[in-house]
This record gives sequence, structure tokens and C-alpha cells, in this order.
Amino acid sequence: MAEFQAEIRNIAKENEQRRKDKSERMMYMTDVEKNSEIKGAMKRLFSLSELGVKAYNKGAGEKVLSIYELPEELLTLFLNLPGKRMGFCIISPERFVAFLDEVPNQVLVLGQKRQGLGVTGQVLTKARQLIKVTCLKSGDVLIFKDNTGANLNLEDVIKQIIKWISG
Repeated sequence: MAEFQAEIRNIAKENEQRRKDKSERMMYMTDVEKNSEIKGAMKRLFSLSELGVKAYNKGAGEKVLSIYELPEELLTLFLNLPGKRMGFCIISPERFVAFLDEVPNQVLVLGQKRQGLGVTGQVLTKARQLIKVTCLKSGDVLIFKDNTGANLNLEDVIKQIIKWISG
């Protein structure tokens, strides 16, 4: 019995060392891959979206929209996205929008409508790309550009997304 337990402990030690080595390699890779621009962009988009959601709910007089940060484990599990990823979503009764970071320095914004209550079968329609935002750092300032390379005002982007999700 003691030998059995010792073998199990050795298996655990080997596995934990392998996990630790892999984790250190992944942390290095994701730190190299994931630059500060995307982190800053996602934080800025989340805070502006959160402000927009609160303003909308206040204007509606009730909680219609919700905003949630998406844990990296969820992104890995459901979207099969490797490495440390960031994301958040805004949800309304009719639609939802997901903001997902993409390497290099891009944020993909997907939107999806829910089917009516009387529809059986598929509850959600296929997701569509609403916008892809590229963020670049110029000195200490983040510059945001759309798919065409034109400069973006993030407040206008969030207003349009809230208009879409609540419409």
C-alpha cells in the first residue's frame, strides 16, 4: 500500500512539474504576443461600454442592458482561443455583443440577435462582425482605427453598438 501511494505521489509531482513548465512557457508566449496596446484598448472599451450601459439603463428607468467580463477560461473552453485572452459582452433581451481581443492589437466585435419566443429550434441567429478595431500606440496615446484604417472615436463606436443592441 505504501508503494502504491508513493507511485501516485510521483505521478502527481511529474504532472505538476510539467504543468508548471508549460504554464511558464505560455506566460512568456502570451506576454510576448499580447502587447500593452490591446490590454489598454480592452480596458478603455470596457469602461466606456460600462458607462454607456449604466446611462442607457438610467434613461430607460430599469435594468435593460447588462455588461459582463468574460473569464479567459470561458473563452478558451467555448471559442478554443489559445493563450491569455480578454473579452466582455453586453446583453439585452433581444441581442448581445461580444468584444474579443485578437492578436495583433485588434478587437473583434461580434453581434447576435435572439430569435422570438415563439420560434422553436435554434434560439440564436448566426453572429455577425459589427466592427474590428485596431489599436496603435503613439507615445502615451492609443489611436483607434476601423477596418478601413480610418480613425475612430470610441465614444461614437459604443453609442452605435448600444443603439444596435437595444434596437
